[in-house]
Amino acid sequence: MRKTGLMTAACALMLAAVPAAANADAESDALFLDMAKEACASGDFAAFLWPYANSAPVRARYTAAKVGTGSEGKSRDVPRADYLAANDFPILMIDYSYVTGDSARRFDTDGDASKLVYTEVEFNTAQDERQRVDWQPGRFEPGEGDGPGTLIEKTGPGGYLLFSPTADCWQLTADIREAPAAR
Repeated sequence: MRKTGLMTAACALMLAAVPAAANADAESDALFLDMAKEACASGDFAAFLWPYANSAPVRARYTAAKVGTGSEGKSRDVPRADYLAANDFPILMIDYSYVTGDSARRFDTDGDASKLVYTEVEFNTAQDERQRVDWQPGRFEPGEGDGPGTLIEKTGPGGYLLFSPTADCWQLTADIREAPAAR
């Protein structure tokens, strides 16, 4: 009888933690949505990418109706819902560094930071005001300040993201990735 009471109490505590975690996620997403809105208002694309990369609700709000996906010259348009449902955004930011989305998702599962794959991220503006984010995973030589440092070796395929301007911000219109090297 006593074991049952302890088990019931433990289950009640675990269930109480579920809404708290959900509430923290909702607060985090609300913060990311506010950050994206502020970056849009100030025209600061680099500040916009951080919440975009780290929040599914931000991606849902700022993704075009169709997104070009695939490799250069072999891309196809997929509906926003399909693109977002894949949950495969290629980069995320942890602390002050971008990492591959795959390694960040593994980190969320196992907590092993040694498996994070850092990426070089370069921002470019096209003549038509589209924003292009080139990303490349690699090995880095530590530098001064925040971030992974200087890229010294590519460790896998990279790609680029293309964001087109809207009336009040940007929206993702393409996620183009290099094909993995043949073995």
